[in-house]
Amino acid sequence: MTEPLVICAFLTCLGMTFLILACAVPTPKIFYPFFVLLFYVLSVLPVFISKRTTPGTETNPKTEFALFLTAGMVLSAFALPIVLAHSAVIGWTACALTLIGNVINYSTMFGYAMREDGFDTPYGGMF
Repeated sequence: MTEPLVICAFLTCLGMTFLILACAVPTPKIFYPFFVLLFYVLSVLPVFISKRTTPGTETNPKTEFALFLTAGMVLSAFALPIVLAHSAVIGWTACALTLIGNVINYSTMFGYAMREDGFDTPYGGMF
C-alpha cells in the first residue's frame, strides 16, 4: 500500500524539479512559471467539494460541472506558459520545462485519483 504513495511522491518531486528548472535555467530570477502552482491547488478543489456534497457514487450535474471546472483549470495550467512564452515574458525553454513539469504532476494527480479503493465507484477512487 505504501509503494503507490512513494511513487506519487517521487513523481511529484520530479515534476516540481522541472518547474524549478524552468524558473532558474533559461533566465535566472524569472519566476513566472511558478504561477502554475496556483492551478495545481485550484484544479482539485471543485472535485473535492463535489465529492463532499454528493451522496453515494452516482453522477449528477454537480459532479459533471466540477469535472468541467477541473478540466478548465488543467487546460489553463498548460496554456499559461505558452501564452507567456509567446509574449516573450519567459523563454521557450522555460515554457517547455514548465509543460514537462505539468505533464508529470497532472499525470501523478490523475493516477492518484484513479486508484482503486475497493469500492464500486464510476470514476475511480477519488471521485
